[in-house]
Amino acid sequence: MKLAWHFSKVNPRFKNREATQGEFFANDTELRAFVREAVQNSLDARRPGYAGPVSVRIFVSGSKSALSIDASKRYFKGGWDHFHAEGSGLRDAPVRADNCHFITYEDSGTTGLTGDVNQYHEVADVRNPFYYFFRAEGQSNKTESGRGRWGLGKFVFPRCSRIRSFFGVTVRYDDRQRLLVGQSILRSHNIDDKSFTPDGWFGEKPVKDEAAAPVDDQEFIEKFAEDFCLERRNDPGLSIVVPFCDERWTPAAVVDAVVQDYFYPILKEDLVVTVEDADTQSVLNAHTLVSVVGQCCDSIREMIQPMLNLTQWALQQNNEPGGVNPRINPTHARNSLIVLSSFAGKATRWNRKAIDDTLFEDMRTTLQNKGRIAVRIPTLVQYKDGLSKRTHFDAFIERAEASPQKRPMFIRDGIVISDVPTRLMRDVYAIVAIDDAPLTSFLGDAENPAHTEWSEETSHFKGKYVNGAATLRFIRNAVSDLCQMLAEAADDDDPDLLLDVFSVGTGHDQTGRQVEFSSMTSKSSSSTKEWMKILNAKPRKPKTFRLSSRQGGFRLGSRSDAVDPSQPIEVLVAYDRRGGNPLRKYSMTDFQLDKDPIRIEAKNALIEIRDPNQLMVYPVSDEFSVVVTGFDVNRDLFLQARNSQETNNAIKPTAKPQLQVAPA
Repeated sequence: MKLAWHFSKVNPRFKNREATQGEFFANDTELRAFVREAVQNSLDARRPGYAGPVSVRIFVSGSKSALSIDASKRYFKGGWDHFHAEGSGLRDAPVRADNCHFITYEDSGTTGLTGDVNQYHEVADVRNPFYYFFRAEGQSNKTESGRGRWGLGKFVFPRCSRIRSFFGVTVRYDDRQRLLVGQSILRSHNIDDKSFTPDGWFGEKPVKDEAAAPVDDQEFIEKFAEDFCLERRNDPGLSIVVPFCDERWTPAAVVDAVVQDYFYPILKEDLVVTVEDADTQSVLNAHTLVSVVGQCCDSIREMIQPMLNLTQWALQQNNEPGGVNPRINPTHARNSLIVLSSFAGKATRWNRKAIDDTLFEDMRTTLQNKGRIAVRIPTLVQYKDGLSKRTHFDAFIERAEASPQKRPMFIRDGIVISDVPTRLMRDVYAIVAIDDAPLTSFLGDAENPAHTEWSEETSHFKGKYVNGAATLRFIRNAVSDLCQMLAEAADDDDPDLLLDVFSVGTGHDQTGRQVEFSSMTSKSSSSTKEWMKILNAKPRKPKTFRLSSRQGGFRLGSRSDAVDPSQPIEVLVAYDRRGGNPLRKYSMTDFQLDKDPIRIEAKNALIEIRDPNQLMVYPVSDEFSVVVTGFDVNRDLFLQARNSQETNNAIKPTAKPQLQVAPA
């Protein structure tokens, strides 16, 4: 048997078409796209009747296990002329003398690629994973419950190879056949004035007008498995080998990719991943994942660790609401999923009035008292053919002051959909888990080939649903809006919590109160006057200064009725936050008063910067003013200003400090 690479000559009757599928995955690193697509395929290929988790093994050869020139020769025979041909599209092609670094991916608990290996075109109502994986492009016969739709994801495998090629070894669970297929996707290219199509196949030379047959020589496959470190023998499933992969790939980088996109099914015990090289092995399962993440790089660990904690808690909640009384206050239950009422057909509308008062109060008090809530949000999927399906998704929300997460993390069928645009949120972590079949199908139709975002403009989605775009917007923004509603409710419940106005602190151990300087006139509203009564009711010494707001800052000025206008004034500045004293939790990454972009304009006063957010003002005249600007106009400024305990005879600075000070 003569096994080699074969490319077809261009047929003058057909247009030349170049492979552009890689553009769909350009926003990801090649390694992350490889891991996400491969694992998604494995989860979709779970073997019927198999109850355990899908197991995945990823082996990175590195230099130690790379194939030598002699060992790899048999697997690239007939291919080098094409890999180096004019127009092949390969910019970093290896040469024959290079050792072959590779990455191997294997799954178990799956079906393998079943179906007629001789089928070469789509046949209606015939399920043939072998055909759709190796011979179809832009076609997929995955069911609506499947995670893929486009039939393009498999392109990530050749995309990861410097020769745009990959091998697949499959053992089929129905007939137990073990087959090997090699495929290459270049560009249309020329060799010795002969034009060739982009697609190449490894195996025996196909007979004219017949599809290239897979390799079924078991001795050859056994040697292939040995050379590329495969563990599969007769266990059903699929093994993928990407030759000449990026030599910089490491097991640690693979682990980072796995935990970013698949921590959720791992914690659910739907997936186990083993990552290896010649010397190390890491097993990622529900019991080891936390410790493995603890060894990841800082950026991955800081991003994923809070999600792990929230997911572990979420999986303990009652995800099946049958028998649960949604009226029971969840603070009295150990495992509680707050189930919102249906919206009477208004599935695309979401506001405070859409939520039952009792349920809303349950959410608010639980989040306030326990710091976390689990909420099931109903929605409606309506098809153009008149069929409607009630469905739902689950939101898990954790209160976390100064959380870096600004948008919820969406997880559809175990896959993290990383780039869903939503309204922003603050001071919380949130996971949105979508597992109900009607909704996973709906969102799968809206998903791009790379599984990173949802759009109502995809060909699978557009025209299929009634109010589809509105329903999609609702799902995107529901949790962000809910977090905003709960935050506003907390603000209303706590009169000391600062609103979106300029704020003034009353002392080191006291919280600030709302002050709207623009309304402090004789015509002030009754509510403002009430606030002033509260402020004035507190015993305090007369201040020698006035404080008012400015765009992006504040002004400190003299009072005409001050008894001793020369008293020093201490000003502490910070950005407001929802929990805790802003001044105690000030960070120098926010601003420093003696550095750009902060600007200080002083008239008849000397300035001293004692700390990055502490300003001392020493008036040198009965009439003085200090204007400080340059703060972030999108954040609320919190100030504490008071006459200092220093005496009038205290040592004052004799010169202006080295900072940007402009004359008034």
